[in-house]
Amino acid sequence: MAEKFRMENGLLLSDTTMVEFADGCADAGTFVPGTHEAGEVVPCPGCDGEHRIASVLQVEVAHNITVTKAEPADDDEPGT
Repeated sequence: MAEKFRMENGLLLSDTTMVEFADGCADAGTFVPGTHEAGEVVPCPGCDGEHRIASVLQVEVAHNITVTKAEPADDDEPGT
């Protein structure tokens, strides 16, 4: 499955679906490129088989974000 990319507000986005399979792999929270619905059969990213989708969560993935510095959380600062 080829990902389809688009630009929105300077972000390079693609649609991805987080799925739980009804049969086959017990891989919970697997991401499958594209937009899918419960009941569809899709190729499994974790094995060579195909599985029926039990539930889905549609998400958009931004591909052109780079984290250059992580700010510490308030409880991680020394002396507090």
